[in-house]
Amino acid sequence: MRDFPIVEIGIREVATYSEFADFAYRHIDRRGGQGAQQAFFFIHSFLAHCSTVARLLWSPELAAHARGRTIAQTLELPGNYHIDDDSVREMLEHYDRRLARGLAARGEVGKVLDFTLGDRDAFEEEFSVFLRHYDSSVDTLTLMEEELNLQRLWTEIDDIGARAKRWLEENAVLAERPAFPSIPPLPGGEG
Repeated sequence: MRDFPIVEIGIREVATYSEFADFAYRHIDRRGGQGAQQAFFFIHSFLAHCSTVARLLWSPELAAHARGRTIAQTLELPGNYHIDDDSVREMLEHYDRRLARGLAARGEVGKVLDFTLGDRDAFEEEFSVFLRHYDSSVDTLTLMEEELNLQRLWTEIDDIGARAKRWLEENAVLAERPAFPSIPPLPGGEG
């Protein structure tokens, strides 16, 4: 009986969650025609899947089954990926900490701006804080005054997913993973 291929399963999960992230990103309603909550639903879904990919890529538990090599090392990811930046990973994985620290550091808050779409300057007020804001013209999400370029993150996730699929094609020993089901675009999405 051979060892269970834990690394292969981890890389399959990276490929799967990269596909989920891609689906969510492509369905962000950038025009806001379906309402801000739908746009933020897909943005949150995209970020949640990106967070899962990040945790899998640098998991010490999975690395322990691969002679100390992380999945990121196995997939030979470039060292300049935004998703590997500590502040981005902190934003993705520890929103609770960012929220508590951000609000505590603000001191006086006059108005909490949430679920806003468009040019940030159109909403800015003295002592205001952006809890969640998305500007589709620059594909940037603001969470607690910190900005994250979704296009850049999506480009990285797309590459990570492609690397994972390529690795699986060349190295997989398990039966082929079922294809991600084709889901038609949602009304108002850019799928």
